Amino acid sequence: MLDDKLRELAESDVYPFHMPGHKRRLQSPADPYRIDITEIEGFDDLHDPQGVILEEEEAAAAIYGADRSYLMVNGSTGGNLAAVFAATHDGDTVIMGRNCHKSVYHAAELRRLRTVYVYSQLTPEGMAMEAGYEGYRQAIDRHPEAAAVIVTSPTYEGMTEPLPEIAAYAHTHGMKVIVDAAHGAHLGFDPYFPPSPVDSGADLVIMSLHKTLPALTQTAVLHCRRSGDDFWQSRVEHYLNCFQTSSPSYVLMDSMSLCLRFLQQGRERFAAYAGRLREFYRQCKTLRRFYVEARPGQDPSKIVIFAGDSGLSGGEISRRLREESRLALEMSSFSYCLAMSSVMDESGALGRLFDGLRRMEEGDLLEKKSAVPMLRQPFAEHEAVLPLWEAAASSQRVLPLAESAGCVAASEVCLYPPGIPVLVAGERIKKEDVELLERAAEAGLKITGCFRGNEGGVSVVN
Repeated sequence: MLDDKLRELAESDVYPFHMPGHKRRLQSPADPYRIDITEIEGFDDLHDPQGVILEEEEAAAAIYGADRSYLMVNGSTGGNLAAVFAATHDGDTVIMGRNCHKSVYHAAELRRLRTVYVYSQLTPEGMAMEAGYEGYRQAIDRHPEAAAVIVTSPTYEGMTEPLPEIAAYAHTHGMKVIVDAAHGAHLGFDPYFPPSPVDSGADLVIMSLHKTLPALTQTAVLHCRRSGDDFWQSRVEHYLNCFQTSSPSYVLMDSMSLCLRFLQQGRERFAAYAGRLREFYRQCKTLRRFYVEARPGQDPSKIVIFAGDSGLSGGEISRRLREESRLALEMSSFSYCLAMSSVMDESGALGRLFDGLRRMEEGDLLEKKSAVPMLRQPFAEHEAVLPLWEAAASSQRVLPLAESAGCVAASEVCLYPPGIPVLVAGERIKKEDVELLERAAEAGLKITGCFRGNEGGVSVVN
């Protein structure tokens, strides 16, 4: 039973270097069953807040410096859907990073949007960097008809875009700017971290509280600039109602309330957290084979462990840290893995991670060096044969992955996490896509969108 598995994990000594950001170290002052209520008298309504919930949303806006903030119980996914629908109309053109989360692609499909992609470069190790101002500027110049620009910043691995410059240029062309900052709710609370995306001038910023802060999974906030347009605000509220449950969980809203109190009272905690991270990275400079260092423009809370010349893949590093050091990481790729830290991680936890890496370097399995295959461009340009929505609604068939090259994808296929599509509906599948996914399956990476798991088929247009 799931309950048995969860209790077993809770009672184990496995430490979570993954989301949610509370790291299983908090206990609610209330039994969740005792506060699990509906919209009874005196407890307001998330979809028409006029009392205590409105007060929480006003507190969130004050903390983050937004004109208006909305609590969300359907995660950043619901926020992305609502934001895209609010900022566009059916058939509009949008400029978006090719590294956007699948929820943005789903919004584009449902809204029947024409998508223009901006591409990120990869590091030699295969990690996606930022696309940069120039990439978005060129896309805006080529498509002045676009209604909105959608940017992911920070990325899953913590890379950030020059949001103020992108937003300012988009606004000169009358475009709305949406920032998927699901991984950035902690930014701006100490100078060690990149600035908060809310300060960038973007119109809508979506943040998951649960990813990097002490809050329960599914908790998120959507921040708005009023832009002097009441109709614009009413559109946001309308689509939040459309894409969220009509029975919002008071347990989740209570978690957001406690998280907001934490932020109001705990800025010094972020300074101490920054100090712990600095010490961790200082220690990592002594590692001989692994490479662990935050790059310029990268959120240092996302600890990316590159295989270096260790001869191990990202998956092998992650597996060994779990088996030998009882550390559960967030994700692994071909040549790196990701340990997500948060303000709730004490120095002892970061010390365990460093010690685990150090012991691995001293182990017998690292004596023989071997090349680790790198992840080449997974989000490269593809031939767009059909619009997203047309491909998704078309007559389809399922082909074995090995036979799908040259066909038109009918749905997205993602490496998950982080949920960025390798194949997008309407695009022609390339031989390189097939090879990438086959290598990912061999490496044990999780693939979503393939029927019957990693070894199954893909849906293509007839």
